[in-house]
Amino acid sequence: MAPRAHWKGFLKLSLVSCPIALYPAISAAEKVSFRHVNRQTGNRLRQQLVDTVTGEVVGSQNKGRGYEVGENDFLIVENEELEVAQQEARVRAFNVAPAQPDTMQPRRNVPTQPPVPTKLARERPEAPPIVPPSAPPRPIIQHTRTIELDRFVDPNQIDAAYYNAPYFIVPRDAVGQEAFAVIRDAMAAKGLVGIGRVVLSNRERPILIEPRGSGLRAITLRYVHEVRDAAEYFADIPKLTLPDEMLTITSHILDTKTEDFDPVYLEDRYRTVLVEKLREKQAHAQKPVRSIASTPSRQNVISLMDALKRSLATERPTAPSARRATVASKRAAGKRPPRSRKAS
Repeated sequence: MAPRAHWKGFLKLSLVSCPIALYPAISAAEKVSFRHVNRQTGNRLRQQLVDTVTGEVVGSQNKGRGYEVGENDFLIVENEELEVAQQEARVRAFNVAPAQPDTMQPRRNVPTQPPVPTKLARERPEAPPIVPPSAPPRPIIQHTRTIELDRFVDPNQIDAAYYNAPYFIVPRDAVGQEAFAVIRDAMAAKGLVGIGRVVLSNRERPILIEPRGSGLRAITLRYVHEVRDAAEYFADIPKLTLPDEMLTITSHILDTKTEDFDPVYLEDRYRTVLVEKLREKQAHAQKPVRSIASTPSRQNVISLMDALKRSLATERPTAPSARRATVASKRAAGKRPPRSRKAS
């Protein structure tokens, strides 16, 4: 069965566009996961939301978002405030960072003050943002189903730390296959990858698109504030002058161990062993006796036909002899029986 498309929309390059579909390039279907269960009954356990201060159980309707500003002190942020922040972010220009000598180094983004929730920010006047002339204007990206490639870069200039989740891109119909092939082959001939933006799960994300065989591969990129600067960790490593003989021996060892990459080396051996043991346990182990209160026993199920027959027996008219005895007793008591209506 073909997987379901994660996203459907259009890929656009200048005036050329084609309908596309995004499929996840990775799958968690084979992941071994466990659930919390009751050891005695084997039934699954259910977790509840509990207030850490009062200890009371909280309903899902009272579940909200809070930004921590102190110990057990949170600012409540509403969904409407997040929507306003998303709209403002789509028209704001990029922050300008100083040029770095090494293009492989991720840029640092150190905020001067903690972020202010949108609700508080609207209560005080804001100065218009200062955008230097050299700052490239950020494209106004609305919640559309379009990935517009607005720049192309050398893939060797992108640090692998920015890579997030991969996807496969395929054309959705025969009409857009030619435009799809033009974009794919042009990037392959230049050795470049395209960068654009896409809205996934109601969140705008940067995305990289590169040729991959007869299709395209997309990789969502992490934001700059999510990637740490390697210089902070490598600054204390001293520079050493190594003997040439030591480097020669090490180089020879590398040559003896050099081989082609084989995906078999990426096997999760722990998962393989765990699956084997689970299958063995399933075949021999005895399951705990479950008490299922919600499923009634078939012995207690009342037959509809039997119930109808009993109802019919209770609703049958009284026998004539019994009716005459009843009328006689009523006359003796001085009561007149009701007259029967004749059919007209």
